[in-house]
Formats: sequence, structure tokens, C-alpha cells
Amino acid sequence: MGDTPWILIAVAVLILILAVVAILINKDKKRPPDYYTFFIIGLTWIAIGLPLKNYALWIMGLVFTAIGLINKDKWKQNHKKWNQLTDKEKKAKMVLITILGILVLAGFVAYLVVAI
Repeated sequence: MGDTPWILIAVAVLILILAVVAILINKDKKRPPDYYTFFIIGLTWIAIGLPLKNYALWIMGLVFTAIGLINKDKWKQNHKKWNQLTDKEKKAKMVLITILGILVLAGFVAYLVVAI
């Protein structure tokens, strides 16, 4: 039980390192925001925040959903589908999906270890 804070710190550091790498890789690219994604993120956070009674998550979900709905006319302009991505973007997206999947699985396993 005493090791739990170190696990959380390690995961936070890993996320911070990944964020810095992503920023450094994409610093030259200027891409307008994808408001459709804002809308989907908002709906997801509302759906997660309500049952967990996490009002901060719920309110942020409302904000993201509102931003997405306000800019609904721009959804098709900036939203890229999988077949519109370059090979480099597809590989980067798959690496990120894999890393995030591993982190979610590791978090679930850590939760089971601590809960048992």
C-alpha cells in the first residue's frame, strides 16, 4: 500500500514525458482545432463525470461540448479520418493508441492489486 504514490508519480512522469515529446515533434505544424473531437471529448467526460459524481470533470465536459456545438459549422473542415492521414501520422497515432492502451491496462492492474 505504501508503494502506491510512487506508481502514481511514475505514471504522471511518463505522461509528462510523452506530452513534451509530442509538443517537440509537432511544434512546427499549425493545425486548426478539431471541434468535432472537442464535442466527443465533452460527451465522454460528461458520461464519466455524472456517475462518478466528479463535478469538475462534468463541468469540463459541458465546456468541451459547448465549444464543439458552437463551432459545429467547422466540424468537416478540420476533422481528419483515418484514410486521410499520411503514413507517418497513422504510425504515430497507432503508437499513441498502443501506449495509452498499455497505461490503461497498467492502471487497471494496479487498481486490482491495491483493491485486493
